[in-house]
Amino acid sequence: PHSSNKRLVYKAEYASSFAYSQKMSFPLYTAVLGLCADGAPLLMRLSSPDVAHVLISGTTGSGKTVLCQTMILSLAMTHRRSQLQFVLVDPKCRAFASFASLPHLLRPIIGDVAEAVDALGELVQLMDLRGQEDRGTRGQGEVTPRIVIVLDELADLMQVGGQALAEPLTRLVQRGREAGIHIIACTQKPSSQVMGTLIRANFPARLVGKVVSPEDARVAAGIGGTGAEKLTGRGDFIAVAAGQVLRFQAAYVSAAEMEQVVAQFGSVPRRWDVMIGRPSFLHQAASLVAKAG
Repeated sequence: PHSSNKRLVYKAEYASSFAYSQKMSFPLYTAVLGLCADGAPLLMRLSSPDVAHVLISGTTGSGKTVLCQTMILSLAMTHRRSQLQFVLVDPKCRAFASFASLPHLLRPIIGDVAEAVDALGELVQLMDLRGQEDRGTRGQGEVTPRIVIVLDELADLMQVGGQALAEPLTRLVQRGREAGIHIIACTQKPSSQVMGTLIRANFPARLVGKVVSPEDARVAAGIGGTGAEKLTGRGDFIAVAAGQVLRFQAAYVSAAEMEQVVAQFGSVPRRWDVMIGRPSFLHQAASLVAKAG
């Protein structure tokens, strides 16, 4: 869409969760989602209280992984590493492979459940530390990078990781936003039996692709009557936040294009950061339990 010269406009009915933009310069911590029915770009600001954490759901072929990739790439393209960093969890080692050399990564892409348990445990400690520092330095203008945790195949991770994974994840979705930590999670069907009601209740923003029934649509969107069961797949989505629903076509970036963009960042010599020193014995034990099944 090139016909409109509108300035950045926040839609009041979406409580500033969504934004339309015709310019590349848009607010910090804002991810590209795709195009609305009128052809206007649709953006989502993670730092909005109505977003904080995002749950992406839909059946195989709905386009949820592609949408998640687009969000990651758009955030990386518009932020320095000092502003925003990623922790990517990819149990099938396919969804996020193109981002392996992304300089924004806080640690290498995680493909193992035990590693995911360790990483989430460290992030909980970081969240607590940031909370203590915030109370001690409030008003001094200290800026720390926001961290975006992206989990693919969340239901599978939960089934394998069990309570060892659910405990730190629940704490992060409950209190992470205040510490500048956000979660984007992808799953085929966010059922309470797999994910737990506490985790589901703490994802205020939902991006829902094609589902097979009105019941699945209600579970995925968190509210009824969205019509998600009528979506056609291949990037046809609805966005749900602050009780409002908006239909859009998810942006598509090919694997070759993603690799080209990531390559433009260049080779960045570095050592991988340690988020909170050595993991606690509790998290080491949890990792062994998760690995043993």
